[in-house]
Amino acid sequence: MSSLHISQGTFRLSDTRTLTIADLTLRAGESWAFVGTNGSGKSALARALAGELNLLKGEYQSDFTRLTRLSFEQLQKLVSDEWQRNNTDLLSPGEEDTGRTTAEIIQDEVKDPTRCQRLAEQFGITPLLNRRFKYLSTGETRKTLLCQALMSEPELLILDEPFDGLDVQSRAQLASLLASLNQQGYT
Repeated sequence: MSSLHISQGTFRLSDTRTLTIADLTLRAGESWAFVGTNGSGKSALARALAGELNLLKGEYQSDFTRLTRLSFEQLQKLVSDEWQRNNTDLLSPGEEDTGRTTAEIIQDEVKDPTRCQRLAEQFGITPLLNRRFKYLSTGETRKTLLCQALMSEPELLILDEPFDGLDVQSRAQLASLLASLNQQGYT
């Protein structure tokens, strides 16, 4: 059974700041939620769990071979990149402002139309597959990015602030989808 363990870990955040984790173990099949106020270190913890921060001292061990971290910042960057893609002088005369479709975004790294279709059905975004990504709502972009992350079938999925920017109905829907993923064995 895969697991991730941190013991007496100190991670570098910047030249003057560190994150210390005394003892934490995540096991395959578990579902965790870390809550706190803005600035309390949740995003830093997500980055540490994903192995994205330098370990200064202590122990970090992970048997998970496929880890994926999703954050609101990644979503904002993707939306910004899609808008920037066509708002340049790189368009040829007569070329329209298009951008990539939702299906193209989902399959950005893993090309598998059948899996893309199944995930879109699971997340209720099938009608959006041919729509331009940059025109989706915040909730729709969040589901699209989650589908993209699931294309690679990660063993550990780390979601940083998954409910930010969502209305009450979208939060409830996303919570239900995350519970469903956990029942399917996603950690």
